[in-house]
Amino acid sequence: MTPSGHSPVVPGRYARSRSSRAAGDAVWRDTLTDAQDHVADAVVVGFDGSEAATAAVDWAAAQAERSGERLELVSAWEYPTSWGNVIPLPSDFDPAADAQAMLDPVVDRLAAEHPGLRVHAHVIEGRPAEVLVEASHHAALLVVASRGHGSFSGLLLGSVSLHCVTHAACPVVVYRRPTDD
Repeated sequence: MTPSGHSPVVPGRYARSRSSRAAGDAVWRDTLTDAQDHVADAVVVGFDGSEAATAAVDWAAAQAERSGERLELVSAWEYPTSWGNVIPLPSDFDPAADAQAMLDPVVDRLAAEHPGLRVHAHVIEGRPAEVLVEASHHAALLVVASRGHGSFSGLLLGSVSLHCVTHAACPVVVYRRPTDD
């Protein structure tokens, strides 16, 4: 058990889990061993698979390593919606599994590059901005990329990062790669 009362966990339990959670679930309590509701000893980073998010993850991993905190990767997903006709989806459509498959190589890479870093990955059903704001209640720092997959060229700040900056319960770093224009 660490001084903060957080016991080390087996990363595979989180990184390889195929169960998804909803944004309102008590997602962050499953790493605790006592009745504490909110332990803010993690660097939480949103990941959508974009190059910008990958750069933000790398920055967050270095920050978590420097501060001795654990790194929580969060990938949010939601079923596609339509206004009018129903969108036909393939029978094997599984967005939670797709998000997990996107996270697994990142977790493996981080484990190789930062062997002492505690890395957990969470795949959560919900709108990305809302999921990350909920996660911020249990974080020492929230890291998001300045623009992800849903960005318009030329925007300095995406809608998810803007929502996180204005609603998060902890400090937020909006990581902008030096090569972003």
